[in-house]
Amino acid sequence: MEKNKLRQVIIDQQALFHKKEVLIDRDLNLEYYFKGNEIIVISGIRRCGKSSLLKLISQKIEGTKVFVNFDDIRLVDFNLDNFQEIQDIVFELFGDNKNVTYFLDEVQNITFWEKWVNNLYSQGIKVFVTGSNSNLLSSEISTHLTGRNKVIKLFPFSFREYLRLKKIKYLKPEHLTSSQKTKIYTSFLEYFNIGGFPLILKNNDIELSRQYFEDILNKDILNRYKVREVKELKDLILFLFSNIGGIYSYSTLKKVCGIKSLSTIKNYVDYFQNVFLVYQVGRFDYSIAKQKVSSSKIYVNDNSFLKTVSFNFSENTGKRLENLVFLQLKRRYDEIYYHMDKNECDFVIKENLKITQAIQVSQKLDNPVTKEREIAGLMDAIKKYDLKEGYILTLEDDEIMELDGKKIIIKSIWKWMLGFDNSK
Repeated sequence: MEKNKLRQVIIDQQALFHKKEVLIDRDLNLEYYFKGNEIIVISGIRRCGKSSLLKLISQKIEGTKVFVNFDDIRLVDFNLDNFQEIQDIVFELFGDNKNVTYFLDEVQNITFWEKWVNNLYSQGIKVFVTGSNSNLLSSEISTHLTGRNKVIKLFPFSFREYLRLKKIKYLKPEHLTSSQKTKIYTSFLEYFNIGGFPLILKNNDIELSRQYFEDILNKDILNRYKVREVKELKDLILFLFSNIGGIYSYSTLKKVCGIKSLSTIKNYVDYFQNVFLVYQVGRFDYSIAKQKVSSSKIYVNDNSFLKTVSFNFSENTGKRLENLVFLQLKRRYDEIYYHMDKNECDFVIKENLKITQAIQVSQKLDNPVTKEREIAGLMDAIKKYDLKEGYILTLEDDEIMELDGKKIIIKSIWKWMLGFDNSK
């Protein structure tokens, strides 16, 4: 790529990056990432707000700030020599190569990016990078940047961030008027249906979700991994989207999508996870070997996909709530499993070496059969892992029960998502 062309791209991108706009603060402790000289890696699905987060961060730090978006079509001819030319251009434009911070967007598109970033780190230059492919980022980080990086896992907006976008204040439930509670609950139902992609929320246009899905599928999976069985792969992802929260094995998937090789199916599921389209949740077992061979569940990265992509899913409220709860758990915890013994419990959380939480999700508990089933599954997990309490999260119910010396906390999902605890 010619240096003059690269210079123009950088100049154009600075104007866009530093253009004033209203940005929503994310629920992240950014001060932690400002400390030290480590490379900050922001990973997450396309369109979840990584570029906006870079802008937010740039507004909070001093010095010269340089933005390069490697998803720019004009950088298609970018080569190894251009890395040094970026630094030369920065010096020409700003007269600074010491008190400078680099913001590199969708960096995984460029070969050898990690070596250049490592060189910047060696020069004492602070770098923030983003990427939409977890496999590429993790493999390159583990090879070249071990011990020199901190990772921010970014998701589409949480419910708290959604309320912030809508400028709706929230207080503890006991401090809210009836009208305020109604407004927050109505907002929760909107968020539940439309998902958390920032631009979709700002434009109130859920159909953008379908386009996001197509872009991820075509650019990040089919093209990048050179997939030949296109129809079969699409059938597989549509089946998973339409059966979230259901337990499956690779053998099950083989039967429904027409792919003959189990290893190919596993690779495809890995591709979906690499680009943050889905998350795989395994059954918890103290035996790692048993854990690896047990059947799994799949959850989708944003609830909007369950409206625009999956088949006949719009009315399956219970499973969509389960997906929403999973995403909130994923923001908070690294190790999430499901429990299956005599009964099933939707989620158990592992912290360090032990299970610390058990959670069921149900649309409502007005049916005695449903309530008995949910309680049975929760109690099975509570007793198995010697917990004092467990949660059943629903649309509207709030109740605390005692059973066999254990506490069962039935709680509205919107209160749980906002961090309000009614268990005390």
